[in-house]
Amino acid sequence: MNTPNVHADFNTLINAPKFSDDPVGHRQKKRWELIAVDIYKSTSKEALLEAKGRAEGYIHGLVDAGHLSTRDTDRDYLILSIVQRRREFLKKLLNDYGY
Repeated sequence: MNTPNVHADFNTLINAPKFSDDPVGHRQKKRWELIAVDIYKSTSKEALLEAKGRAEGYIHGLVDAGHLSTRDTDRDYLILSIVQRRREFLKKLLNDYGY
């Protein structure tokens, strides 16, 4: 099985949103890191979809509040791509090993 480079994907996911370098930005980044951990700890499609929903909601909330740019399409693409790779990996794992 061709496993994705989990460490690289995780770091890319963590760094996809650009948070401000102040106490508020540090808090936002900590919360984002917890959400990213949820994505990578997901062991079922349902858990992954729930974590993806939290990630999308969090990013939308930060954009709506003016903390993140509405024009950062790279951020959005990276997040969606990594979640999709995780979904494909879980699907293959579940199909190949019957989990």
